Amino acid sequence: MALDKKERELIEGSLYDAHFAASKFIESGKDIHKKLLEISVKEAVENLEILKEKIKKDDMVGNYKIHLLVPLQLLELINIRGGNESEENSQ
Repeated sequence: MALDKKERELIEGSLYDAHFAASKFIESGKDIHKKLLEISVKEAVENLEILKEKIKKDDMVGNYKIHLLVPLQLLELINIRGGNESEENSQ
């Protein structure tokens, strides 16, 4: 069974929030936008995890993966860069 309308809106809303947060962080680089990105990506991943069985059977599954890719990769890059900077400061 695919997603119903309410579930689809939940997923699409959380993906939109993650994209918006990624865009704001890229524009400003502010810590508040970084935190917003962290929270929104976490929420989107949690929503996908909760509905993963239904999403597998949904026609939009590929779109959901693609739309989360940029915010998730940006967050991973920030975390990697933050880890590298803290290693350099400790040396």
